[in-house]
Amino acid sequence: MEPTADYLSVGPQRAAPLPVRLSLTPHGAVSCGFDGAWWPYSRDLITELPGLVEAMDGVGSITRVTVGIEPWPDIPHQVAVGAHTVTAGWFVSGHEQNEIVLCSFLKGFRTLLVVPPATAPGAADWLMSTPVPADGSRTATELLAIATARADKASHEASHRTAHGVA
Repeated sequence: MEPTADYLSVGPQRAAPLPVRLSLTPHGAVSCGFDGAWWPYSRDLITELPGLVEAMDGVGSITRVTVGIEPWPDIPHQVAVGAHTVTAGWFVSGHEQNEIVLCSFLKGFRTLLVVPPATAPGAADWLMSTPVPADGSRTATELLAIATARADKASHEASHRTAHGVA
């Protein structure tokens, strides 16, 4: 997977904008770990990024984002967001792939856990409400594994109750 060549990208307009699925902790409340979580609807960064950046305007004007290269098939160098442009970059290693780092002149850096679009709603809900390290975990990979295990256990328990006629 290669990043896209240097170009300014304007994403397609959705018929009706979907609400941005974002949870944030107060700035500075977390000394390490994630400042929040973002659950995009797709792996299309060109479509998803403008909504996230606009939702983050309350924390300062976002001028640059850096994402893991694996989850995003197309990473433009710049994305039009309203009246300004956001520069996009990527990391191949050294960072978790399910992270996005947003840079603001006013508030510095914010790191969000990126909940994969295909994540089951129960697991995604848990991740959205637990964006900071939980259960002793510190990485996106660990949080995603915990959420998946919790969702699998809940699904197994529900099917077990159904099979045994327990309401």
